[in-house]
Amino acid sequence: MKRTAWLRKPSQTVKTAPSKRVKLPKLSLLKRKADALLQQLNSKLNKNCESCGMPCQVGHHWIEKSRCNYLRYNLEENIIPLCNSCHSKIHNIFGNSVVGGVDVAMLIINKRGQEWKNKMDKLQPTYQKVDRFYYESTILRLEKDLFT
Repeated sequence: MKRTAWLRKPSQTVKTAPSKRVKLPKLSLLKRKADALLQQLNSKLNKNCESCGMPCQVGHHWIEKSRCNYLRYNLEENIIPLCNSCHSKIHNIFGNSVVGGVDVAMLIINKRGQEWKNKMDKLQPTYQKVDRFYYESTILRLEKDLFT
């Protein structure tokens, strides 16, 4: 008995011909590619650190990647352009030192507004199904934005 395509369990290979199989990239590779494209797009669109005005070197996720896949690739809302110094300071809030980190976070909140922060806090628990289609469509969207 033949199973239809929608009943088949997802596999790492796709049958292209009776004797050939093409191995698809793992989800972790797709995630890394999408993350790299997001950082490239952030560098292209944001030239200065939002906190101090120095050249932008990294896009910081206001809501951590591990806590919300829905906001993971939201460049306009969740990605904060920062220099390495400010990025280190903001991460030190959650470590042993708060020197400068609170100032950076407060500067960002003051620039973007309390309404933005409340919106981010509200969106944080939003669920996003993460599968091959999600990553492939995200990669296509980021590539389109990066190369146009």
